[in-house]
Amino acid sequence: MKNLFKTFIVLAIVLSFSVTESKAQMSVGGGLVYGTSINTIGISINGKYEFTEDWSADPAFTYFIPKDGLTWMVLDLDGNYQITEFDGVGGLYGIGGLGMTFARFDWDDELGSIMGSSSYTSTTVGLNLGVGLEIPLSESMAVSPEMKLTIGNGTYFRIGAKIMFGI
Repeated sequence: MKNLFKTFIVLAIVLSFSVTESKAQMSVGGGLVYGTSINTIGISINGKYEFTEDWSADPAFTYFIPKDGLTWMVLDLDGNYQITEFDGVGGLYGIGGLGMTFARFDWDDELGSIMGSSSYTSTTVGLNLGVGLEIPLSESMAVSPEMKLTIGNGTYFRIGAKIMFGI
């Protein structure tokens, strides 16, 4: 799991240096997310690369605060499509892509000795569908509230907001 997170960070850094012309085509940021079924708050690291004014790639990594021995992490590989622009507010966009959900359950030593292990891990892949609203705060900063449903083995809904900074 740590290697996956390190790989994501290295990829984001390499991509940020590979862009020769930066007209807010790339942005990075962070946010807070609440996941149903997961039932806890997560902290996200987000990236965005705009291919056109309407299309963008939006990878994200979310780490949910552990609760009752259960830790969740989600790696999202999403694409966004600008649906419409609201004057004075921002742009409404649709979200679609893949969500890889990683779960780890740690139990106490007594149960671990019976089960032969002290933890259980699981990885599932699901389809992400959702909507967001990009609200510009300045030329290089925007806030984006989002709602996203991950459909798969263990379907769950996420709601949150992220702050993005153009680089």
